[in-house]
Amino acid sequence: QRHSHGSPHCRQPLLNHPPRGGGSSIPQSSNRLDPLNFVGRAMKENAADGSSSRHRTPNVPALVYTLNSSTKWVVAIAHTIAVWSRPRNFIAPYIVVGSIGAVYFTDAIKQVINQSRPSGAPIADPGMPSSHSLVTFFAAAAWITAAACNGRLGLDCVSLLLLGSASTVAILRVVCGYHSVAQVVVGAGLGSILGKCWVWLGETVLFASNPHLAYWISWSAYLSGSVFFIGTNIRHWVAKDAHH
Repeated sequence: QRHSHGSPHCRQPLLNHPPRGGGSSIPQSSNRLDPLNFVGRAMKENAADGSSSRHRTPNVPALVYTLNSSTKWVVAIAHTIAVWSRPRNFIAPYIVVGSIGAVYFTDAIKQVINQSRPSGAPIADPGMPSSHSLVTFFAAAAWITAAACNGRLGLDCVSLLLLGSASTVAILRVVCGYHSVAQVVVGAGLGSILGKCWVWLGETVLFASNPHLAYWISWSAYLSGSVFFIGTNIRHWVAKDAHH
């Protein structure tokens, strides 16, 4: 079937072109930096999480894919509990807002770097850096920094738990074939730096300047961001899990 040059169908074979190696780039779309496409790409990556057998790498147990698929729910539930267990707290919703922003920030970086995923990955979009690795390490570093700023006891145990959880997510992405080691390492490093900087900005600039205003900004952004996230990602997760 022949198509005109303006038809999106003409570009589809290019987007599905096989990767040429871990460090190669994939063909670019003219609207790859369009913010309106970020949600769609994030939902596409979460859809191919290995819950279907056609997405699975040989010799990897099904339990590993189940764990990989469940990490998004664990992170979302943990953040929700952390926020609503202390509703008068400023930093908890502030960290969640930063984590949501990190999802779309990572997608923008991926489109600029444009490095392909490992050969055989079920997703054809760019993989550098890993979104899962960056966002989980962002959250881990942010919570650790917030605890240190407030002089909380048991910081060592909290740090080990958070870093261990983030490392598990990153390892699962490599084992399941979604990312190379370099892609999750870059994501972890960048996420850790951004998480620390995000909390520093909130504690020393926003909260220190006007605690009352900081509280309302944090909660307003959290509630509106949550509504948006539930209406897009969460609803898609539920529909996908019910399908599989």
